[in-house]
Amino acid sequence: MHKLIFSLLSIASISLLLLFHGSEARQRELPLPNACHFSQINSLSPAHATKFEAGQMEVWDHTSNELQCAGVTVARITLQANSIFLPSFFSPPSLAYVVQGEGVMGTIASGCPETYEEAGGGVGGDMHRRFEDMHQKLEDFRRGDVFASLAGVSQWWYNRGNSDVVIVIVLDVTNRENQLDQVPRMFQIAGSKTQEQQQPLTWPSGKNAFSGFDPNIIAEAFKIDIETAKKLQNQKDNRGNIVRANGPLHFISSPSRQWQQDGNGNGIEETYCTARLHENIDDPERSDFFSTRAGRISTLNSLNLPVLRLVRLNAIRGVLYSGGMMLPHWTANAHTVLYVTGGQAMIQVVDDNGQSVFNAQVQQGELLVVPQGFAVVKTAGETGFEWIAFKTNDNAYMNTLSGGTSYLRAVPVDVIKAAYGVTEEEAKRVKFSQQETIFSRENVIAQKGKPCYKEYPKETGTCDAKSCKADCAKKHKNIMAFTSCIKDVHGKKFCRCQYLCPS
Repeated sequence: MHKLIFSLLSIASISLLLLFHGSEARQRELPLPNACHFSQINSLSPAHATKFEAGQMEVWDHTSNELQCAGVTVARITLQANSIFLPSFFSPPSLAYVVQGEGVMGTIASGCPETYEEAGGGVGGDMHRRFEDMHQKLEDFRRGDVFASLAGVSQWWYNRGNSDVVIVIVLDVTNRENQLDQVPRMFQIAGSKTQEQQQPLTWPSGKNAFSGFDPNIIAEAFKIDIETAKKLQNQKDNRGNIVRANGPLHFISSPSRQWQQDGNGNGIEETYCTARLHENIDDPERSDFFSTRAGRISTLNSLNLPVLRLVRLNAIRGVLYSGGMMLPHWTANAHTVLYVTGGQAMIQVVDDNGQSVFNAQVQQGELLVVPQGFAVVKTAGETGFEWIAFKTNDNAYMNTLSGGTSYLRAVPVDVIKAAYGVTEEEAKRVKFSQQETIFSRENVIAQKGKPCYKEYPKETGTCDAKSCKADCAKKHKNIMAFTSCIKDVHGKKFCRCQYLCPS
Protein backbone atom coordinates (compact mmCIF):
# COMPACT_ATOMS: atom_id res chain seq x y z
CA MET A 1 0.00 0.00 0.00
CA HIS A 2 2.82 2.39 0.92
CA LYS A 3 4.56 1.59 -2.35
CA LEU A 4 1.35 2.36 -4.26
CA ILE A 5 0.98 5.72 -2.49
CA PHE A 6 4.57 6.66 -3.27
CA SER A 7 4.10 5.68 -6.93
CA LEU A 8 0.94 7.76 -7.22
CA LEU A 9 2.72 10.74 -5.66
CA SER A 10 5.57 10.37 -8.14
CA ILE A 11 3.15 10.23 -11.07
CA ALA A 12 1.29 13.28 -9.77
CA SER A 13 4.58 15.15 -9.39
CA ILE A 14 5.59 14.48 -12.98
CA SER A 15 2.07 15.36 -14.20
CA LEU A 16 2.41 18.79 -12.59
CA LEU A 17 5.96 19.06 -13.93
CA LEU A 18 4.78 18.51 -17.49
CA LEU A 19 1.75 20.76 -17.06
CA PHE A 20 3.75 23.76 -15.93
CA HIS A 21 6.59 23.08 -18.36
CA GLY A 22 4.12 23.53 -21.18
CA SER A 23 3.64 27.19 -20.26
CA GLU A 24 6.07 30.05 -20.75
CA ALA A 25 9.17 29.03 -18.84
CA ARG A 26 11.61 31.96 -19.05
CA GLN A 27 11.33 35.05 -16.91
CA ARG A 28 9.74 38.07 -18.60
CA GLU A 29 12.19 40.39 -16.85
CA LEU A 30 15.65 39.81 -15.46
CA PRO A 31 16.24 40.75 -11.82
CA LEU A 32 19.01 43.16 -12.87
CA PRO A 33 17.35 45.96 -14.92
CA ASN A 34 20.59 47.17 -16.57
CA ALA A 35 22.16 43.77 -17.13
CA CYS A 36 22.21 44.14 -20.93
CA HIS A 37 23.53 47.72 -21.14
CA PHE A 38 27.01 47.32 -22.59
CA SER A 39 29.69 49.75 -23.66
CA GLN A 40 31.84 46.71 -24.37
CA ILE A 41 31.35 42.94 -24.47
CA ASN A 42 34.20 40.64 -23.47
CA SER A 43 34.92 37.10 -24.57
CA LEU A 44 35.03 34.85 -21.51
CA SER A 45 37.21 31.98 -20.33
CA PRO A 46 36.52 29.69 -17.34
CA ALA A 47 36.99 31.51 -14.03
CA HIS A 48 37.81 28.47 -11.89
CA ALA A 49 38.52 24.75 -12.19
CA THR A 50 37.84 22.11 -9.55
CA LYS A 51 40.03 19.03 -10.03
CA PHE A 52 38.67 15.60 -9.16
CA GLU A 53 40.30 12.18 -9.09
CA ALA A 54 39.70 11.50 -12.80
CA GLY A 55 38.80 14.83 -14.36
CA GLN A 56 37.77 18.38 -13.64
CA MET A 57 34.84 20.79 -13.71
CA GLU A 58 35.47 24.33 -14.96
CA VAL A 59 32.95 27.10 -14.37
CA TRP A 60 32.50 30.54 -15.88
CA ASP A 61 31.91 33.54 -13.64
CA HIS A 62 28.12 33.69 -13.32
CA THR A 63 28.40 37.26 -11.95
CA SER A 64 29.88 38.59 -15.22
CA ASN A 65 27.74 41.21 -16.97
CA GLU A 66 27.56 39.08 -20.10
CA LEU A 67 26.19 35.93 -18.43
CA GLN A 68 23.82 37.92 -16.19
CA CYS A 69 22.43 39.58 -19.30
CA ALA A 70 21.78 36.21 -20.95
CA GLY A 71 20.40 34.76 -17.71
CA VAL A 72 22.57 31.65 -17.96
CA THR A 73 25.68 30.14 -16.47
CA VAL A 74 28.13 27.74 -18.11
CA ALA A 75 30.28 24.80 -17.02
CA ARG A 76 32.73 22.52 -18.83
CA ILE A 77 33.30 18.95 -17.64
CA THR A 78 36.34 16.87 -18.59
CA LEU A 79 36.30 13.11 -17.91
CA GLN A 80 39.45 11.03 -18.26
CA ALA A 81 39.35 7.55 -19.81
CA ASN A 82 37.29 4.99 -17.86
CA SER A 83 35.88 7.58 -15.45
CA ILE A 84 32.37 8.46 -14.37
CA PHE A 85 30.73 11.80 -13.54
CA LEU A 86 28.63 10.76 -10.56
CA PRO A 87 24.84 11.26 -10.45
CA SER A 88 23.95 14.94 -9.94
CA PHE A 89 21.23 17.38 -10.90
CA PHE A 90 20.89 21.12 -11.44
CA SER A 91 18.08 23.35 -10.21
CA PRO A 92 17.50 24.98 -13.66
CA PRO A 93 16.92 23.25 -17.03
CA SER A 94 20.03 22.82 -19.15
CA LEU A 95 21.50 21.83 -22.51
CA ALA A 96 24.73 19.83 -22.75
CA TYR A 97 26.92 19.58 -25.86
CA VAL A 98 29.53 16.83 -26.29
CA VAL A 99 32.64 18.60 -27.63
CA GLN A 100 34.70 15.41 -27.84
CA GLY A 101 34.74 11.78 -26.80
CA GLU A 102 32.15 9.05 -26.43
CA GLY A 103 30.48 7.04 -23.70
CA VAL A 104 27.19 6.35 -21.94
CA MET A 105 24.82 8.78 -20.21
CA GLY A 106 22.11 7.80 -17.75
CA THR A 107 19.05 9.86 -16.79
CA ILE A 108 17.23 9.32 -13.49
CA ALA A 109 13.73 10.81 -13.21
CA SER A 110 11.60 9.95 -10.20
CA GLY A 111 8.32 8.33 -11.26
CA CYS A 112 9.66 6.79 -14.48
CA PRO A 113 9.87 2.97 -14.58
CA GLU A 114 13.03 0.87 -14.77
CA THR A 115 12.64 -0.16 -18.40
CA TYR A 116 16.02 -1.89 -18.70
CA GLU A 117 16.12 -5.33 -17.10
CA GLU A 118 18.82 -7.97 -16.89
CA ALA A 119 17.71 -11.50 -16.07
CA GLY A 120 20.04 -13.55 -13.91
CA GLY A 121 20.26 -17.27 -13.30
CA GLY A 122 17.17 -19.09 -12.13
CA VAL A 123 15.34 -22.42 -12.24
CA GLY A 124 11.97 -23.52 -13.42
CA GLY A 125 11.56 -21.16 -16.38
CA ASP A 126 10.48 -17.55 -16.57
CA MET A 127 8.26 -17.76 -13.47
CA HIS A 128 11.35 -18.20 -11.31
CA ARG A 129 13.86 -16.01 -13.12
CA ARG A 130 15.93 -13.64 -10.99
CA PHE A 131 16.64 -10.02 -11.98
CA GLU A 132 20.32 -9.13 -11.65
CA ASP A 133 19.71 -5.44 -12.39
CA MET A 134 16.97 -2.98 -13.32
CA HIS A 135 17.49 0.67 -14.18
CA GLN A 136 16.16 3.59 -16.18
CA LYS A 137 17.11 4.45 -19.74
CA LEU A 138 20.69 4.83 -20.94
CA GLU A 139 22.00 6.53 -24.05
CA ASP A 140 25.26 6.22 -25.94
CA PHE A 141 26.81 9.63 -26.61
CA ARG A 142 29.41 10.85 -29.07
CA ARG A 143 30.89 14.08 -30.38
CA GLY A 144 28.19 16.47 -31.56
CA ASP A 145 25.35 15.17 -29.35
CA VAL A 146 23.11 17.73 -27.63
CA PHE A 147 21.31 16.51 -24.48
CA ALA A 148 18.35 18.27 -22.87
CA SER A 149 17.78 18.05 -19.12
CA LEU A 150 14.83 19.27 -17.04
CA ALA A 151 15.16 20.93 -13.65
CA GLY A 152 15.87 18.43 -10.89
CA VAL A 153 16.40 15.44 -13.22
CA SER A 154 19.75 13.85 -12.38
CA GLN A 155 22.27 12.48 -14.86
CA TRP A 156 25.55 10.58 -14.83
CA TRP A 157 28.15 10.33 -17.60
CA TYR A 158 30.61 7.48 -18.22
CA ASN A 159 33.68 7.80 -20.47
CA ARG A 160 34.24 4.37 -21.98
CA GLY A 161 36.76 5.57 -24.58
CA ASN A 162 40.54 5.93 -24.52
CA SER A 163 40.65 9.74 -24.68
CA ASP A 164 39.11 12.57 -22.66
CA VAL A 165 35.42 13.40 -22.87
CA VAL A 166 34.63 17.13 -22.86
CA ILE A 167 31.07 18.35 -22.25
CA VAL A 168 29.86 21.97 -22.17
CA ILE A 169 26.67 22.62 -20.18
CA VAL A 170 24.53 25.78 -20.29
CA LEU A 171 22.16 26.29 -17.34
CA ASP A 172 19.15 28.59 -17.76
CA VAL A 173 19.21 30.13 -14.26
CA THR A 174 16.43 32.64 -15.04
CA ASN A 175 14.03 29.90 -16.11
CA ARG A 176 10.91 29.82 -13.94
CA GLU A 177 11.59 26.18 -13.13
CA ASN A 178 14.53 27.43 -11.07
CA GLN A 179 12.79 28.69 -7.94
CA LEU A 180 16.02 29.56 -6.10
CA ASP A 181 18.15 32.42 -7.49
CA GLN A 182 20.71 33.06 -10.23
CA VAL A 183 23.55 31.49 -8.22
CA PRO A 184 24.25 28.15 -9.94
CA ARG A 185 23.75 25.04 -7.83
CA MET A 186 24.57 21.42 -8.50
CA PHE A 187 23.04 18.85 -6.17
CA GLN A 188 25.15 15.71 -5.86
CA ILE A 189 23.57 12.32 -5.22
CA ALA A 190 27.03 10.80 -4.85
CA GLY A 191 30.55 12.15 -4.55
CA SER A 192 32.59 14.03 -2.01
CA LYS A 193 34.63 17.14 -1.33
CA THR A 194 38.15 17.26 -2.76
CA GLN A 195 41.28 18.11 -0.81
CA GLU A 196 41.89 21.33 -2.72
CA GLN A 197 40.91 24.64 -1.15
CA GLN A 198 37.44 25.73 -2.25
CA GLN A 199 36.94 29.32 -3.43
CA PRO A 200 33.71 31.37 -3.14
CA LEU A 201 33.09 31.19 -6.90
CA THR A 202 33.46 27.43 -7.02
CA TRP A 203 30.48 25.16 -7.41
CA PRO A 204 29.58 22.47 -6.61
CA SER A 205 30.27 22.48 -2.86
CA GLY A 206 31.42 18.87 -2.94
CA LYS A 207 29.21 17.05 -0.40
CA ASN A 208 26.43 14.74 -1.54
CA ALA A 209 22.80 14.71 -0.39
CA PHE A 210 23.31 11.82 2.06
CA SER A 211 26.10 13.56 3.99
CA GLY A 212 23.72 15.88 5.87
CA PHE A 213 21.53 13.13 7.30
CA ASP A 214 22.07 11.14 10.45
CA PRO A 215 23.64 7.79 9.46
CA ASN A 216 21.01 5.98 11.55
CA ILE A 217 18.23 7.53 9.43
CA ILE A 218 19.96 6.36 6.24
CA ALA A 219 20.47 2.87 7.66
CA GLU A 220 16.77 2.64 8.57
CA ALA A 221 15.59 4.03 5.21
CA PHE A 222 17.62 1.52 3.18
CA LYS A 223 17.56 -1.35 5.70
CA ILE A 224 21.36 -1.44 5.80
CA ASP A 225 24.00 -1.36 8.54
CA ILE A 226 25.59 1.84 9.87
CA GLU A 227 28.94 1.28 8.14
CA THR A 228 27.27 0.96 4.74
CA ALA A 229 25.22 4.09 5.50
CA LYS A 230 28.42 6.02 6.19
CA LYS A 231 29.84 4.86 2.87
CA LEU A 232 26.82 6.40 1.11
CA GLN A 233 27.83 9.67 2.77
CA ASN A 234 31.37 9.34 1.30
CA GLN A 235 32.72 10.33 4.72
CA LYS A 236 36.26 9.01 4.09
CA ASP A 237 36.31 9.84 0.39
CA ASN A 238 38.04 12.82 -1.22
CA ARG A 239 37.88 11.79 -4.89
CA GLY A 240 35.29 14.44 -5.78
CA ASN A 241 32.49 14.06 -8.32
CA ILE A 242 34.50 12.46 -11.16
CA VAL A 243 36.01 9.13 -10.12
CA ARG A 244 37.96 6.41 -11.86
CA ALA A 245 36.06 3.17 -12.44
CA ASN A 246 37.60 -0.14 -11.33
CA GLY A 247 37.78 -1.65 -14.78
CA PRO A 248 35.17 -1.17 -17.55
CA LEU A 249 31.62 -0.69 -16.29
CA HIS A 250 28.96 -3.12 -17.41
CA PHE A 251 25.24 -2.38 -17.67
CA ILE A 252 22.32 -3.09 -19.94
CA SER A 253 22.02 -0.80 -22.93
CA SER A 254 19.74 -0.73 -25.92
CA PRO A 255 21.18 -1.97 -29.24
CA SER A 256 19.78 1.16 -30.91
CA ARG A 257 19.51 4.84 -29.96
CA GLN A 258 15.75 4.58 -29.45
CA TRP A 259 14.04 4.47 -26.05
CA GLN A 260 12.49 1.16 -25.05
CA GLN A 261 8.83 0.93 -24.08
CA ASP A 262 7.05 -1.94 -22.36
CA GLY A 263 3.67 -1.30 -23.98
CA ASN A 264 1.92 -0.50 -20.69
CA GLY A 265 2.20 3.28 -20.75
CA ASN A 266 0.37 5.32 -18.15
CA GLY A 267 0.42 8.68 -19.90
CA ILE A 268 3.44 9.90 -17.96
CA GLU A 269 5.71 7.23 -19.45
CA GLU A 270 4.54 8.21 -22.92
CA THR A 271 5.66 11.82 -22.42
CA TYR A 272 8.86 12.62 -20.56
CA CYS A 273 9.86 9.08 -19.53
CA THR A 274 10.04 7.93 -23.15
CA ALA A 275 10.90 11.28 -24.73
CA ARG A 276 13.87 11.57 -27.03
CA LEU A 277 16.27 13.75 -25.05
CA HIS A 278 19.08 14.23 -27.53
CA GLU A 279 20.12 14.61 -31.14
CA ASN A 280 23.46 14.76 -32.91
CA ILE A 281 23.92 18.17 -34.51
CA ASP A 282 27.32 17.58 -36.17
CA ASP A 283 26.16 15.50 -39.13
CA PRO A 284 26.70 17.55 -42.33
CA GLU A 285 23.71 15.84 -43.97
CA ARG A 286 21.28 17.52 -41.53
CA SER A 287 22.59 21.04 -42.26
CA ASP A 288 20.05 23.82 -42.73
CA PHE A 289 22.51 26.02 -44.64
CA PHE A 290 25.36 24.52 -46.63
CA SER A 291 28.07 25.87 -48.94
CA THR A 292 30.78 23.60 -50.34
CA ARG A 293 33.21 26.54 -50.22
CA ALA A 294 32.15 28.36 -47.06
CA GLY A 295 30.69 26.01 -44.44
CA ARG A 296 27.44 24.84 -42.87
CA ILE A 297 24.91 25.64 -40.13
CA SER A 298 22.60 23.19 -38.31
CA THR A 299 19.70 24.18 -36.06
CA LEU A 300 18.23 22.17 -33.19
CA ASN A 301 14.94 23.51 -31.82
CA SER A 302 11.61 22.27 -30.47
CA LEU A 303 10.41 21.47 -33.99
CA ASN A 304 12.99 18.71 -34.47
CA LEU A 305 13.55 17.88 -30.77
CA PRO A 306 10.16 18.38 -29.05
CA VAL A 307 11.53 18.07 -25.50
CA LEU A 308 13.08 21.53 -25.97
CA ARG A 309 9.57 22.95 -25.49
CA LEU A 310 10.04 21.99 -21.85
CA VAL A 311 13.65 23.19 -21.58
CA ARG A 312 13.05 26.48 -23.45
CA LEU A 313 16.52 26.50 -25.04
CA ASN A 314 17.84 25.62 -28.48
CA ALA A 315 21.22 25.07 -30.14
CA ILE A 316 22.93 25.96 -33.41
CA ARG A 317 26.05 24.26 -34.74
CA GLY A 318 28.24 26.24 -37.13
CA VAL A 319 31.28 25.35 -39.23
CA LEU A 320 33.09 27.86 -41.45
CA TYR A 321 35.97 26.90 -43.73
CA SER A 322 39.01 29.09 -44.17
CA GLY A 323 37.90 32.57 -45.24
CA GLY A 324 34.21 31.72 -44.88
CA MET A 325 31.88 34.34 -43.47
CA MET A 326 28.47 34.29 -41.85
CA LEU A 327 26.67 37.41 -43.03
CA PRO A 328 25.60 40.15 -40.57
CA HIS A 329 22.54 38.95 -38.64
CA TRP A 330 20.73 39.20 -35.31
CA THR A 331 18.60 36.88 -33.19
CA ALA A 332 15.17 38.42 -32.83
CA ASN A 333 13.81 36.66 -29.73
CA ALA A 334 16.73 35.27 -27.72
CA HIS A 335 20.19 35.86 -26.33
CA THR A 336 23.03 33.82 -27.85
CA VAL A 337 25.79 32.10 -25.88
CA LEU A 338 28.50 31.09 -28.36
CA TYR A 339 31.19 28.56 -27.39
CA VAL A 340 34.17 28.07 -29.75
CA THR A 341 34.85 24.38 -30.37
CA GLY A 342 37.65 24.79 -32.92
CA GLY A 343 39.72 27.24 -34.98
CA GLN A 344 39.41 30.99 -34.66
CA ALA A 345 37.43 33.86 -36.15
CA MET A 346 37.11 37.63 -36.16
CA ILE A 347 33.72 38.53 -34.70
CA GLN A 348 32.09 41.95 -34.67
CA VAL A 349 29.02 42.80 -32.56
CA VAL A 350 26.97 46.03 -32.87
CA ASP A 351 24.45 47.21 -30.27
CA ASP A 352 21.10 49.04 -30.51
CA ASN A 353 22.90 52.41 -30.75
CA GLY A 354 24.89 51.32 -33.79
CA GLN A 355 28.06 51.17 -31.69
CA SER A 356 30.63 48.39 -31.98
CA VAL A 357 30.75 46.60 -28.61
CA PHE A 358 32.99 43.71 -29.69
CA ASN A 359 35.57 43.51 -32.48
CA ALA A 360 38.17 40.86 -31.76
CA GLN A 361 39.35 37.35 -32.49
CA VAL A 362 37.92 34.42 -30.55
CA GLN A 363 39.49 31.01 -30.33
CA GLN A 364 38.86 27.49 -29.09
CA GLY A 365 37.50 27.23 -25.55
CA GLU A 366 36.27 30.85 -25.33
CA LEU A 367 32.71 32.01 -24.74
CA LEU A 368 30.94 35.01 -26.27
CA VAL A 369 27.49 36.33 -25.34
CA VAL A 370 25.54 38.20 -28.03
CA PRO A 371 22.43 39.86 -26.52
CA GLN A 372 19.03 39.77 -28.21
CA GLY A 373 18.85 42.04 -31.27
CA PHE A 374 22.59 42.83 -31.37
CA ALA A 375 23.95 42.41 -34.92
CA VAL A 376 26.91 40.05 -35.38
CA VAL A 377 29.20 38.92 -38.21
CA LYS A 378 31.73 36.08 -38.14
CA THR A 379 34.76 35.68 -40.43
CA ALA A 380 36.78 32.47 -40.15
CA GLY A 381 40.57 32.49 -39.90
CA GLU A 382 43.02 30.39 -41.91
CA THR A 383 42.27 27.20 -39.99
CA GLY A 384 38.50 27.65 -40.17
CA PHE A 385 36.04 28.22 -37.35
CA GLU A 386 33.65 25.91 -35.46
CA TRP A 387 31.17 26.78 -32.72
CA ILE A 388 28.08 25.74 -30.81
CA ALA A 389 25.57 28.50 -29.95
CA PHE A 390 22.94 28.12 -27.24
CA LYS A 391 19.91 30.39 -27.51
CA THR A 392 17.49 31.29 -24.72
CA ASN A 393 14.35 30.32 -26.63
CA ASP A 394 13.31 26.90 -27.91
CA ASN A 395 12.30 28.47 -31.23
CA ALA A 396 14.78 31.31 -31.63
CA TYR A 397 14.87 32.79 -35.12
CA MET A 398 17.49 34.78 -36.96
CA ASN A 399 17.22 37.83 -39.23
CA THR A 400 19.96 38.83 -41.66
CA LEU A 401 21.00 42.23 -42.94
CA SER A 402 22.07 40.82 -46.33
CA GLY A 403 21.56 37.60 -48.25
CA GLY A 404 18.72 35.84 -50.05
CA THR A 405 16.18 36.14 -47.21
CA SER A 406 17.48 39.33 -45.64
CA TYR A 407 15.99 42.62 -44.55
CA LEU A 408 17.41 44.49 -47.56
CA ARG A 409 16.23 41.77 -49.93
CA ALA A 410 12.66 42.34 -48.74
CA VAL A 411 12.72 46.14 -49.07
CA PRO A 412 11.67 47.82 -52.36
CA VAL A 413 14.48 49.42 -54.36
CA ASP A 414 12.93 52.89 -54.02
CA VAL A 415 12.89 52.56 -50.23
CA ILE A 416 16.58 51.59 -50.23
CA LYS A 417 17.34 54.63 -52.44
CA ALA A 418 15.52 56.96 -50.05
CA ALA A 419 16.87 55.38 -46.86
CA TYR A 420 20.56 55.39 -47.80
CA GLY A 421 20.79 58.13 -50.40
CA VAL A 422 22.07 55.82 -53.14
CA THR A 423 21.35 55.60 -56.85
CA GLU A 424 19.02 52.99 -58.28
CA GLU A 425 21.95 51.00 -59.65
CA GLU A 426 23.65 51.03 -56.24
CA ALA A 427 20.39 50.06 -54.52
CA LYS A 428 19.98 47.04 -56.80
CA ARG A 429 23.59 46.00 -56.26
CA VAL A 430 23.10 46.15 -52.49
CA LYS A 431 19.80 44.31 -52.60
CA PHE A 432 20.84 41.46 -54.89
CA SER A 433 24.54 41.12 -54.00
CA GLN A 434 24.35 37.93 -51.89
CA GLN A 435 22.11 34.91 -52.20
CA GLU A 436 23.52 32.83 -49.34
CA THR A 437 23.64 33.20 -45.57
CA ILE A 438 27.22 31.94 -45.46
CA PHE A 439 29.70 32.50 -48.23
CA SER A 440 33.41 32.30 -49.04
CA ARG A 441 35.76 35.25 -49.26
CA GLU A 442 36.17 34.99 -53.04
CA ASN A 443 32.51 35.96 -53.47
CA VAL A 444 33.36 39.41 -52.11
CA ILE A 445 36.61 39.78 -53.99
CA ALA A 446 34.79 38.85 -57.17
CA GLN A 447 33.26 42.33 -57.18
CA LYS A 448 36.74 43.71 -57.92
CA GLY A 449 37.89 41.01 -60.29
CA LYS A 450 36.89 37.53 -61.36
CA PRO A 451 38.53 34.95 -59.07
CA CYS A 452 40.20 31.75 -60.15
CA TYR A 453 41.48 29.00 -57.93
CA LYS A 454 43.18 25.62 -58.10
CA GLU A 455 42.74 22.82 -55.64
CA TYR A 456 45.57 20.39 -55.12
CA PRO A 457 44.95 16.66 -54.55
CA LYS A 458 42.96 15.76 -51.41
CA GLU A 459 43.92 12.09 -51.19
CA THR A 460 46.53 12.53 -48.48
CA GLY A 461 44.30 14.68 -46.28
CA THR A 462 47.28 16.77 -45.20
CA CYS A 463 48.38 20.28 -46.08
CA ASP A 464 51.17 22.57 -44.92
CA ALA A 465 49.95 26.18 -44.95
CA LYS A 466 53.34 27.77 -45.63
CA SER A 467 54.17 25.38 -48.50
CA CYS A 468 50.71 25.85 -49.97
CA LYS A 469 51.00 29.64 -49.99
CA ALA A 470 54.60 29.62 -51.24
CA ASP A 471 53.76 27.32 -54.14
CA CYS A 472 50.76 29.46 -55.08
CA ALA A 473 52.86 32.65 -54.94
CA LYS A 474 55.49 31.07 -57.15
CA LYS A 475 52.97 30.23 -59.87
CA HIS A 476 50.79 33.35 -59.67
CA LYS A 477 51.93 36.87 -58.92
CA ASN A 478 48.51 38.16 -57.91
CA ILE A 479 47.73 36.24 -54.73
CA MET A 480 44.43 36.52 -52.90
CA ALA A 481 44.32 37.03 -49.13
CA PHE A 482 43.01 33.62 -48.07
CA THR A 483 45.30 31.27 -49.99
CA SER A 484 45.94 28.45 -47.52
CA CYS A 485 44.89 25.00 -46.40
CA ILE A 486 41.16 24.45 -46.04
CA LYS A 487 38.90 21.55 -45.12
CA ASP A 488 36.33 19.86 -47.33
CA VAL A 489 32.93 18.65 -46.09
CA HIS A 490 34.52 15.42 -44.83
CA GLY A 491 37.13 17.26 -42.76
CA LYS A 492 40.06 16.48 -45.08
CA LYS A 493 42.58 19.26 -45.59
CA PHE A 494 43.74 20.35 -49.03
CA CYS A 495 45.50 23.32 -50.61
CA ARG A 496 43.44 25.96 -52.41
CA CYS A 497 45.40 28.45 -54.49
CA GLN A 498 43.30 31.55 -55.26
CA TYR A 499 44.30 34.29 -57.70
CA LEU A 500 42.80 36.82 -60.10
CA CYS A 501 42.03 35.33 -63.47
CA PRO A 502 44.19 36.59 -66.36
CA SER A 503 42.44 39.32 -68.31
